[in-house]
Amino acid sequence: MDKEKIIFLEHEPVKLSEFEERTKSTEYILERQENHNRILEQSNRKLQIAAMEYPFEYAITTPSTYFSLAEAGYKYVLQSNVYKYNHLMTQPPEGELLVFEYFIFDMQNNIAYEVFRLDEMKVYDLKLVIKKLNKAIKEAK
Repeated sequence: MDKEKIIFLEHEPVKLSEFEERTKSTEYILERQENHNRILEQSNRKLQIAAMEYPFEYAITTPSTYFSLAEAGYKYVLQSNVYKYNHLMTQPPEGELLVFEYFIFDMQNNIAYEVFRLDEMKVYDLKLVIKKLNKAIKEAK
């Protein structure tokens, strides 16, 4: 793993949902989407800085474009369902905190290795994401 290149994913903006009728539920969904779009620039800047703490080669790109880097010699991507943004399209069950698994996905062999989990309140803290990845790599050695 230490000689192979990895891809880190920035957050992408989501298209705001359009609802025919405004309800408490739809207002909440729109608020979540707007909050996501508002904080992703700062979150992505933190990734640029935090990635420098990663001890091996890496690239930073978006969830919708990372496959092109596989052809450029990148073998791994730090992947999570959080980058599909489905959680921003519906209202989560009341009182339930969503938890996302993060995987190192081997694009050449189509294998995913779970490395850590984060709840939805921390998925924009990309400094924490890199810190947890580095810790997992140290523990695996």
